[in-house]
Amino acid sequence: MSYYDMLLEKIPRIKKILDDDKNCTIYHYTKPEKLLNILSGGTIRFSNVLYLNDKEEIAYSYRLIVHLIDNFDDLNLNPDLFEKVKNHFGNKYKHIIDGSNDFINKLEYFTTSFSTDNDNLTLWNNYAKGKSYTGYNIGFDKKNLISEMIKNDYLPVYGSVIYDKKKQEKIIHAIFKKWNMLFERASKSKKTNKVKLFDIMFELIDILSIVSIFFKNPQFKNEKEYRIVVVNSFGTEYSKPTGIVEKKGLFVPYLEYKFSKASVKSINIGPTFDENIFYTSTNRMLMNFGYEDKEVYRSKIPLRY
Repeated sequence: MSYYDMLLEKIPRIKKILDDDKNCTIYHYTKPEKLLNILSGGTIRFSNVLYLNDKEEIAYSYRLIVHLIDNFDDLNLNPDLFEKVKNHFGNKYKHIIDGSNDFINKLEYFTTSFSTDNDNLTLWNNYAKGKSYTGYNIGFDKKNLISEMIKNDYLPVYGSVIYDKKKQEKIIHAIFKKWNMLFERASKSKKTNKVKLFDIMFELIDILSIVSIFFKNPQFKNEKEYRIVVVNSFGTEYSKPTGIVEKKGLFVPYLEYKFSKASVKSINIGPTFDENIFYTSTNRMLMNFGYEDKEVYRSKIPLRY
């Protein structure tokens, strides 16, 4: 069991909200040229969360945490603990927006996105260009993929993205309540030293940091996103090797994970006018890379002329 699994075990209701432990297929949407790279190489990339397409995506959660520290009056939050936590996430938000080398540290969070919806018009539109260029998605067996990652020592944290702001607030409320209680109890114990109090504070920061990656602005709820997160201690003996890719002028760190063919269930083709030729060419491509036993599906979303 990983460190983050142990933290989530302390708040089992939240762990169940993120993932109900039932198996399903999760779909990774992508462009055709990237689909070719993924299947030919058998690898999928996890990008550093700080450099996702919209910097406000991760800042959204940090801003919410800071706001709620000031507004959960019913919890009687310990000021010695929560003033430090507030400063931590306030500085994180500020550094993301303003930019600062002070924000670069060894502990990094990498994620890749899936959807629980195999035929999502909002996501197809992100990968289609005009009438002759369509997007694709790869259907992965969720339990198979995650169990393989655990065996390969990637120790993923995973779950559905939470878009409902009231649910986000309830989750943060439960976390605040749990670690506030732990801190208060330790503070009153004669056996507690400063190291124990610091450990509780760092646990709280860690659990908020990881859970907040699964929060997103409600306006994106149609994406039905599911995320797998890998925590990497950059520059240490335990770190996974990272690469750098250029995206729109940004140098984005990434981890590359090699999956097995057994974890792939299907390939889905986005809406297109020439669906028959797209279907046959996709099947031929899959044969080339040893995926001939995988199902290929065509979008059922009608295109307008």
